[in-house]
Amino acid sequence: MAGQLTVMTLNIWNIHRWEERREAVVAWINEIRPDLVALQEVVRLERLCQASWIAERTGMAAVFGAAASYDAAEFGNAVLSRYPVLGSRSRGLYAGSGNDVPRVVVSADVDVDGRRVSCASTHLSYRFDDGWVRERQVQEIAEFVSEHPADFPPIVCGDFNAPPDSTEVRFLKGLHAIDGRSFHLWDAFELVHPGEFGSTWSSANPFAAADRNPDRRIDYVFVGMRDDDDAGRVLDARVVCDQPRVGAWPSDHFGVAAVLSCPAR
Repeated sequence: MAGQLTVMTLNIWNIHRWEERREAVVAWINEIRPDLVALQEVVRLERLCQASWIAERTGMAAVFGAAASYDAAEFGNAVLSRYPVLGSRSRGLYAGSGNDVPRVVVSADVDVDGRRVSCASTHLSYRFDDGWVRERQVQEIAEFVSEHPADFPPIVCGDFNAPPDSTEVRFLKGLHAIDGRSFHLWDAFELVHPGEFGSTWSSANPFAAADRNPDRRIDYVFVGMRDDDDAGRVLDARVVCDQPRVGAWPSDHFGVAAVLSCPAR
């Protein structure tokens, strides 16, 4: 819609049961019609790049950033865009746990009606006792975002593996200082649904229920302070990908979609 930008994030659970789930991922994206999609746990093989495969079926362009390379595959995050891509960059994040995979933040700059909009996709360490690692990672993400200003408040999306009251998420929201510094982004879902749980890891999803971990909200769309012309104001936000489509659940995670004000320049 003119004057608005819809942003969506989803952890696509790499290639687990991919043939079974992939059409459900596409169906959800085509239903929501986001302008930007942040994907996590994306695998790129010689025969398949999940980000490109999804992009081809949703009318978008794909930017991929690898966190790790293996014998025949790369693992990382991606950003899909319905608008022209002007450039991209990525940064590896601190790896503190020997039981985790490498992590990365990848960002795409896109031209939205004359505005340079930057959208980042990231995925933080997953272990419950890796809060100290995630604290380092969010500081690196703050540096990464601050180094590349755009014509629109920064958008940072992803699977943060941490609930809203965690130190690492509170740091991103400007509510907690780490090592004498702080940062600030708005949690889009929280602005629209204050006090609501909004689980994105939920036992209602049979893929997540199999892990027997508690329900919690760990996936986010964050956006910076809105501009003087109202660009970046959060108009709506909701949990998505929370039901099967075409006979399958799209992932073990639910996603989040947010609608932001984006007046043309």
